[in-house]
Amino acid sequence: MKFPFIFCALVGLLLASSCSTEAAEKTADLFHQKLDAKDYDYIINNLVDYEGGATIEEWENFLNLLDSWGPQKNRSKQFDFSKKTQNGLTTVKLSYTFEVDKFGLVHERLVLVDRKEGYKLLIVSMNSNEAVVEQETQGF
Repeated sequence: MKFPFIFCALVGLLLASSCSTEAAEKTADLFHQKLDAKDYDYIINNLVDYEGGATIEEWENFLNLLDSWGPQKNRSKQFDFSKKTQNGLTTVKLSYTFEVDKFGLVHERLVLVDRKEGYKLLIVSMNSNEAVVEQETQGF
């Protein structure tokens, strides 16, 4: 009889974890939709967190670089994520992979920060080397 209880407890924990990142995941989904549609102005004006230190020009350069890679295909959300609250600031780190003709498989990490108006993109890291992506988002 312990098995059903443990199973129910684990399912409950998984559901609670997914619900706790739902708002961040919606922002990430919107980012990917706007990225695929090349609506960079929307991303820059509505989804980016500038309190993290990046400038509009840096985001524009990053999005133009991504555009030069060509279409992103077969995007897949990875099951690993982390949610952290430190000094009153809540961040969620989500992982994805996708493919581009230029590089093959690309690893992606989004670090989103919870602001009054909802989750915003703090860091977006994409690289064919997963270790680079992990290093750039370490500590969040």
